[in-house]
Amino acid sequence: MAGTREHLSRPRIVELALDIIDTKGLPALNMRRLAASAGVKPMSLYHHYPNKEAILGAVAESIAAAALGDPHAFGPWQERTRLLFVGLYELVQAHPRALPLITTGVLRTPSGRRWMEELMDVLLEAGFTPDAAARVYHLLGAFTLGLGYAQLLSLEVPAETIVGELTGHWADYPNLLRVGLQLAIWDQPADFATGLDVLLARFAEELDGAG
Repeated sequence: MAGTREHLSRPRIVELALDIIDTKGLPALNMRRLAASAGVKPMSLYHHYPNKEAILGAVAESIAAAALGDPHAFGPWQERTRLLFVGLYELVQAHPRALPLITTGVLRTPSGRRWMEELMDVLLEAGFTPDAAARVYHLLGAFTLGLGYAQLLSLEVPAETIVGELTGHWADYPNLLRVGLQLAIWDQPADFATGLDVLLARFAEELDGAG
């Protein structure tokens, strides 16, 4: 339901902007559409944010804040690292069309930087060198965000469309057509947990070997 001017606030603008991104995609967000969703004139938005870039920054901060773990948590480094990346994965799955904001938000928002600071604290305390800690982040991050891009692709280019384009080309792409729709659909969240655990076990072996 469209909002009213007296109810317009910074959190409300962020909420509406994220809803537009989730349903229509990041390129669809503009001040006119956002104002229409809020039930106000575009100029009303500028009383709260100076421009669209500031709104996108606030949306990225809002998303990043939801991925933060407990900086005072105790337990094995594998479990604490796992929880951080599960939180990130859940955000990616909840907001696949906001993935570019999530990707850049890790280092460009206050909450994203706190998430990264927490991860580095866990890894360095466990005994990883700075280079090894960066490697853990890059590999686990690529795995997590890569699955997000797979989901984004399935939203932007429906599997039926891809298979339809191959129809009549069995001789050229027999194996693609045998696998069919499954190539464009990834709906096995348990595979993320399995893959994450495999990677964490590998890093634990490397850490033990270096110690």
